[in-house]
Amino acid sequence: MKATIIGGGIIGLSAAYFLNKDGWDVTVLEKGDLTDNCSFGNMGYLSPSHFVPLAAPGIIRQGILWMFRPKSPFYVRPSLRRDLLDWGFKFMRASNQRHVERSARPLADLLLLSKQLTAEWQSSGLMQFEYTEHGCLMYYQTAQVEKEELENARVAVGMGLKVEILEREQVQALEPALCPEVRGGVWFKDDAHLHPNALMQQLPALLEQRGVKIVRNAEVVGFQKQNGKIAAAIYRRANEQPRLNGHSSEQLTADSDLVVLAAGAWSPQIAKLAGEYIPLMPGKGYSMTVDTPRQLLRYPCILLEAKVALTPWATRLRIGSTMEIGSINARILFPRVQGILEAVPKFLPGYLDDPTFRELADVETLKREMREKVWFGFRPVSADGLPYIGFAKKTSNLLIATGHAMIGLSMGAGTGKLVAEMADGKPTSVDASAFAPGRY
Repeated sequence: MKATIIGGGIIGLSAAYFLNKDGWDVTVLEKGDLTDNCSFGNMGYLSPSHFVPLAAPGIIRQGILWMFRPKSPFYVRPSLRRDLLDWGFKFMRASNQRHVERSARPLADLLLLSKQLTAEWQSSGLMQFEYTEHGCLMYYQTAQVEKEELENARVAVGMGLKVEILEREQVQALEPALCPEVRGGVWFKDDAHLHPNALMQQLPALLEQRGVKIVRNAEVVGFQKQNGKIAAAIYRRANEQPRLNGHSSEQLTADSDLVVLAAGAWSPQIAKLAGEYIPLMPGKGYSMTVDTPRQLLRYPCILLEAKVALTPWATRLRIGSTMEIGSINARILFPRVQGILEAVPKFLPGYLDDPTFRELADVETLKREMREKVWFGFRPVSADGLPYIGFAKKTSNLLIATGHAMIGLSMGAGTGKLVAEMADGKPTSVDASAFAPGRY
């Protein structure tokens, strides 16, 4: 049985791993060269703590306020585009407490499964990437955010997650670089982190060693369909130029018994070629990675008021944030990058004394070298904050696996496992009904 996977990010490669393990003949079609997709620049978190969907009470009001602040962590580019309007309407309708309560258990189960599978990749010796189970700390400076995070902690404990609530003195002892204004924090001890760049370099090599065919620079341009099924995916090599007579470059086909759509933020356009609709928008995020000759941070953390995440590895530190909902483009909005960097010393003032951070945060240097210093990628943001994992509505052998927003790496291995189980008609490792693409 032949499976064609569209997309070579962590979701697509994880699906390839488990399908190949189950005996499928797997081909991965990736529009890039597998050197810099959205999985490369993320924070490397494996986060059972992230069981609250993006669509939650208060997000609409907060988002509107943030839109008028150029340095805020959230922005929606206004547009009358039909897909954005439809996505926005569905997102608003889902942003309620009932949706959060209904989604928490499925998200936590998938996140825990994915962390377990990723840890097995590391411990088995199949791949070697920097992997640490230090948990993740959520720091807050205001009473309102403290109240919200303590409620999240209460829910997490009720679901069996390991959580410790820390007072001001305890967080200072745990992370001496914190400023006194930090009121406290919540330590989610089930969380782990890894170096995603190492994982994303080794996983394709492992797959090709096991017989998976990975076609790089392959742009899917259509499908051959028969009786409600895809018989083949049609693609062209993205680095080929159109012929001089005006005809497009040669089109190639990948015969398929199963097609897995895991193209991230590009998934809606490809789904449309198959006659399917996925309510999903690209959410641009930024990250910056610096060398850390002095280890100023001991634990990965999220600065809650600023929505800024920090991940320390052995020799480097990554800082990331923002969610810009809009079109796919190559613009870098300088005020938002500046807002990320300005947030860090408000929690960790010692970073102002670190030469590597000071150079990164220097306004003139950043403006001049922004393309070299700032990474950006597009997260696939679903209309209710839950991923889409399951068979399409109209195409019986099209399996959709996208919409993971900012926690694609956290859910990658688990999603790949679910895809393989669904493809084989097996019971899934966790209840995946909440992720059905046809839930709207």
